[in-house]
Amino acid sequence: MQDLGICPLCGNGNRCCNSKNSSSSTCWCTVEEFPNEIFELVPEEYLRKTCICKSCLEKFKESAKKIQI
Repeated sequence: MQDLGICPLCGNGNRCCNSKNSSSSTCWCTVEEFPNEIFELVPEEYLRKTCICKSCLEKFKESAKKIQI
């Protein structure tokens, strides 16, 4: 099983408080919008089990903006 504190896309720390059994209301991921398309990049065995890091989320959103232009 993958470490829940590791991003399934880049392998770096995801800094998710939920993976540390902290209050989910304080985690950065609870206030972010994750486009459905980003989950298509996550290997199935990690889908909805570990959090995507903020860096990968921001990179994905930025690349999506460039495609729409």
